[in-house]
This record gives sequence, structure tokens and C-alpha cells, in this order.
Amino acid sequence: MTETTPDVLVQRIERLERENRRFKRAGAALALGLVAVLVMGQAPGRARTLEAEKLVLKDRSGKIRAVLGEGGEEREHGLFLYDGKRVPRAWLALDLAGSPGLRMASEIGADRVRLEPDGGLNLYGTAGRIYLSVKYGTEPSLDLIDKDGWTRAVLHLNSAPILRLLDQRGHARLWMGAMGDGKAQIYLGARPEPSPPGQVVDMSKPRILPYATLEVDADGTMGLQFRRGGTIWKAP
Repeated sequence: MTETTPDVLVQRIERLERENRRFKRAGAALALGLVAVLVMGQAPGRARTLEAEKLVLKDRSGKIRAVLGEGGEEREHGLFLYDGKRVPRAWLALDLAGSPGLRMASEIGADRVRLEPDGGLNLYGTAGRIYLSVKYGTEPSLDLIDKDGWTRAVLHLNSAPILRLLDQRGHARLWMGAMGDGKAQIYLGARPEPSPPGQVVDMSKPRILPYATLEVDADGTMGLQFRRGGTIWKAP
């Protein structure tokens, strides 16, 4: 039987003590970790807030592509998007009165789309624009406006849909509608002549302009009338 020397016993005891100390440190670290997890899980989350007057986003070349904050010629507040030439192309913002608006522009900065709660929807082209709105909050309307700002056609819905066509002076020359009583009507009117300068117009005696009317009642009855100063032809 092999005898164990004292030196060998001492080495074994020291090794066991080192292993014991390592186990104790590992256990303490594990306990601390569990406590930290429990404490973090019980602590309420903190909301993070970033406060700034303006946030500017740039591309890799350093060009400004978006601004969140004050911008535009009217000192609006909102989101402004720019193209590579620093031209504003789209923005969603509030004006100084607090009214919201959405705008889109061409490559030269000219309005192409403009949406406002009070101004309706405007679509711009080189020959004019389209204006879509709800007048008085109840009556939808579609207006075609030429490049000089004159309204040339209006599709309007109140109690009945009515289409009006206007000349270059803004005078309605044609009405077409489906009336509430079931009657379909086409009305053609003349252009009023301008009054001479300085002449007083007597509004109590409205001047009846020449016109022509075509009507079809709901029961199929048709009527045609021409008037110039007085009725000159009528059927039936």
C-alpha cells in the first residue's frame, strides 16, 4: 500500500480550497445577477424625450433633404421635404393661424397640389387649375379655372346636380341640370353687354337677356323656348 506523503496532502487541500473559493465567487456573482434582473424588472420604465426647435436631415453629400420645424416663406411649422437642388417639393404644416395644409410642388417650386381644410383641393397645371371643395360645408363643387383666374366650368350639387359653363369674362352661358322635380333642363344664355361708364343701372328692372331653353319633364313631356326681348317661339 502506497503511503501518502505530507506534501501531497497539502497540495490536495490547497487545490480543494481554491476550487471552493471559485464556486463561492461564481455563486455570489449569480446571486447578484438575479437580484439585478429582479430590480430592473420591477423598476418603472423611463420615457425618453428629445426637445429641439428644428430637426434637419441631410444626405451623404451634406445636402438638406428634410426639415422638421419652422420653415417655408410663411413661417409655417411642420415637415418640409427638399430635392437635391434644395427646392421644397412637399410639406405638411400648420400656418400661423393653426390651419393645416398639404402642398406638393414642381421642380421649380411652383404649386402642383394644395390641400387646405377651408380652401379645398387645388390641382395646378400650365393651362389652369382644378378646384374641388365643399361650399358652405354642405355643397360639393368642382371648378375648372383657366390660367387667367377665370372660372370656366362648375359642377355643383345642392338639391340637384347642375353644370355651368362660363365665358372668358366669367359670365355663365350654359346651364345643364337634373332638377329635384324630375325635370331635365338645358339653358343657353347670351352674354350681357357692359354698361357705359357712369350709367346708373336700375336693379328694379332687370334686363332679360336672349336665351333658349330645352326641358324634358319626368313624364316625358318636352318643351323648347326661344326668347329675345319676348318669347318668339315656344313648344308645346
